Amino acid sequence: MRSIQPIIASNGLAIALTIIVLLPITAIVTFFATAPLDTALAEFGLWLHGRGNWAISEFDTIQRFSKIGFALRSIVIAVGISFMYFGISNWLNMGLAKVRARDSIGRQSTIIEAIQPWIFVGPALMLLLLFLLIPAFSTLSLSFQESDGTLSTRNYAFLWDRDALGYLQFRLAMRNSLMWLVLVPTLCISLGLLIAVLADSVKWGIVAKTFIFVPLAISFVGAAVIWRNIFAGGGIQAQEAINGFTPSYQIGLLKALLGHSAEYNEPLYNLKFWGNFFLMWILVWVQTGFAMVIFSAALRGVPSDTIEAATIDGANPFQMFFRIKLPQIYSTVLVVWTTLVILVLKVFDIPYALSANDDDKLLLATMMENARNNWSIGGDNVDNLFAAIAVMLMLTVVPNMVFNAWRIRKEQREMGH
Repeated sequence: MRSIQPIIASNGLAIALTIIVLLPITAIVTFFATAPLDTALAEFGLWLHGRGNWAISEFDTIQRFSKIGFALRSIVIAVGISFMYFGISNWLNMGLAKVRARDSIGRQSTIIEAIQPWIFVGPALMLLLLFLLIPAFSTLSLSFQESDGTLSTRNYAFLWDRDALGYLQFRLAMRNSLMWLVLVPTLCISLGLLIAVLADSVKWGIVAKTFIFVPLAISFVGAAVIWRNIFAGGGIQAQEAINGFTPSYQIGLLKALLGHSAEYNEPLYNLKFWGNFFLMWILVWVQTGFAMVIFSAALRGVPSDTIEAATIDGANPFQMFFRIKLPQIYSTVLVVWTTLVILVLKVFDIPYALSANDDDKLLLATMMENARNNWSIGGDNVDNLFAAIAVMLMLTVVPNMVFNAWRIRKEQREMGH
């Protein structure tokens, strides 16, 4: 194997250089060659504009149809370049292997098999490098700089300085983010497991799971609007009508069930501290269906012989679930947990749509926006401070990444034994 490693490396480099040079040139030439299609589509839009007597101006029509043409060309060219990449790289891989190892079919096969995985993994690695690793290191570097480019830890000191403007907000944002990280995945997984088990035990379970899964199709902003109406407190201002005065308030469903009057007009998600839990519930409502579907599929994959053996041994339903089924879907639970943790760290839409931007409800993501709009620690240094907050947000993911890496290595060792 060592004797052909230089051949594998040289062949891989030749393929990479060919692709890196050929594909960008092909894409650029194709974009320029197909540019007249935008004009043709714009003229077609003008024709439709004249036939349909559209209310919008001709200029807007031209702009919109030109953009549509550009978008369609981009999609088609991107798909075509992707097929070209895999086709050319596979052809080069096989051809170079035959040239460099003419005397042995086994050596040719070894070269092809060594390079082939990198052909598929390569684009993903490049995208990760360009759009994840490089921006991450750039943000880390920016967080340790002043506005004039000098190295400094002032941005982090500002976040932890008790006398600074942002200390209280940063501390509350960290507290709230940790609460979301613990409670939301826990509730989603617990409810998802409970519903998956109960729904599979009744005939109408499919209907129940369908209704619970529906919220997953709703955007976070849409879910926030739905629950805003449920948590609403309304107003208490009187509105003049034809026959006198009528109250202009509207009580949300939950507040009505709690017996709140119109005078108590504060929405539930605006309550000090406790409002965080009402905001969390919106995300739990959306994501419980996701957990339920994954767990339902995992539970159906539990071997029936283990269930039959436990039944014969006299296991009750609780023992059946906690000692037989749950240990066998443990890896699935961890995958769902990881997915929900990453989702929680990205939550921005729900509090932003509800204007829940009080200090006691800030998350790290919403605090970043708040810092950009309201903070200043001298000159243009707010962008560097913004980067420091982003780094703190990334650090909250590190324990989850370390745990998953440890779990994967442990599973690989167990499979090896």
